[in-house]
Amino acid sequence: MSHRIARLTIDLPASDHKRLKMAASLMDVSMKQLVLMSVDDFMQKKLNKVTEKALKQSKIGKNLKKFDNLDALFDDLGI
Repeated sequence: MSHRIARLTIDLPASDHKRLKMAASLMDVSMKQLVLMSVDDFMQKKLNKVTEKALKQSKIGKNLKKFDNLDALFDDLGI
């Protein structure tokens, strides 16, 4: 059985890269493993109606916000 491999490249601010690396280290996993675990966890969650609506709107480019960094996003979310 042949397994195809696809590459994912993302640009992160150095501070976020450092946070990801530290989190992976604390969990004793690689950054790749941590990202894959996070994606798997996200994909298994059942979306609520608000999230489903937001995803549908984002697909058509409606009600989108842009942030320069995670701190700005968290500030907007109040967390």
